[in-house]
Amino acid sequence: MLTIIKNKVNKPGVLILLLALVVFGGCGEQINHLEVGEALLEQGKVEEASVEFKKAVESNPNLARAHFGLGNVAMKKNMLEEAADHYRKAFQLDSTFVEAYQRFSDAYIEIGNPDDAFQTKYNPVMENPDDPMAHIDLAVFYHKWDQTRKAIEEYEEALKLDPDNPFVYYNLAVAYQDMGLFEDKSIPLYLKSIEMNPEYDDAHYNLAVSYLKSNNLERAMGEYKKTLEINPEYATVYVDYGMIKLQEKKFDEAIAFYDKALEIDPNTVEAYYQKGIVYAFQEKYDDALKMNRIALGINPKHINSQFNIAVVYHKLGKLDRAIAEYDLTLVIDRNYEDAFYNRGQIYASMGNTPQAYNDYITYSKIVKAKTGSEAAALALRGVDDKERVQRYMIPSFKDWLLEYDD
Repeated sequence: MLTIIKNKVNKPGVLILLLALVVFGGCGEQINHLEVGEALLEQGKVEEASVEFKKAVESNPNLARAHFGLGNVAMKKNMLEEAADHYRKAFQLDSTFVEAYQRFSDAYIEIGNPDDAFQTKYNPVMENPDDPMAHIDLAVFYHKWDQTRKAIEEYEEALKLDPDNPFVYYNLAVAYQDMGLFEDKSIPLYLKSIEMNPEYDDAHYNLAVSYLKSNNLERAMGEYKKTLEINPEYATVYVDYGMIKLQEKKFDEAIAFYDKALEIDPNTVEAYYQKGIVYAFQEKYDDALKMNRIALGINPKHINSQFNIAVVYHKLGKLDRAIAEYDLTLVIDRNYEDAFYNRGQIYASMGNTPQAYNDYITYSKIVKAKTGSEAAALALRGVDDKERVQRYMIPSFKDWLLEYDD
């Protein structure tokens, strides 16, 4: 999925200096409206920041950072369409402004899927097929709605039209990573994105993930290290360190890394989610449920936490409750194939063959629609072999483990 770039760390000392500019502005010194606006926004003074950014744009309509600031203001006010417009203007003015590209994607993802959303993205491509941004807009739409193959087609078309755009290389890499195409696709694209912007922490992080998923732990650890060198507060790296220890069944070390991530950012959902997996492996099911519920409290749409709550009840043999929790999983995402499969397992055990068959068929159709391939390892779910169940439940490796049938 598309990653979200972290907010900058507040710098109170800068704020004092910039506010001093405001105080003495009437004495003949020129006010730097851009920097004042950025400082005000960091302090949560949204309306005051908006005024300063608008003044900056009035002084210089081609100031990309001022439009970016207005986009951030609009996001704070939940004015998503306006935010997307400002972010678009920012990266149109400065094609190297990677964060503006990323925030544009984030804003668009938050907008959702109104009935005519597809046409609003598709029509510009038909009207102006040589506009790379029209293809990018459509690609982001497809990507958000899990139509990864179509997203890739649009990203690749955009890349032909604008071959020096690091945003396209990065998001194309993410799309191929989502499809499990690492060595030949996502890794070279991340490397290209990093070549164009060596300080892009998200690119280093996702390159590490691709290396990890292609069984190259040494290179993965190198990229994780580079990510932390660029951004020591990148909490997700510590989550992944925990995941690696989880795979090695070094549960205490895994918990320590998850706690480090939560020390950096107490709202790191994945840390709670994966702590829940550790507790599930240790058969501390009450603790596992607690961790997943905390994760859902932070993000009610964190579908993997909801799914694992269902898995815990499933493992406990509380099948009616498990069905109800799988149902809730499908409320969040009707195309969450694993919920159909596991629910089918329960219906089969209850002797409800028609419902089990329907869930298995739905599972297979979704897998094929998402990947273009038939589901390869239906027998993985519901097995009693604890080793194989553990391998399946490790979150970041879940997708490839579906293709294993030892």
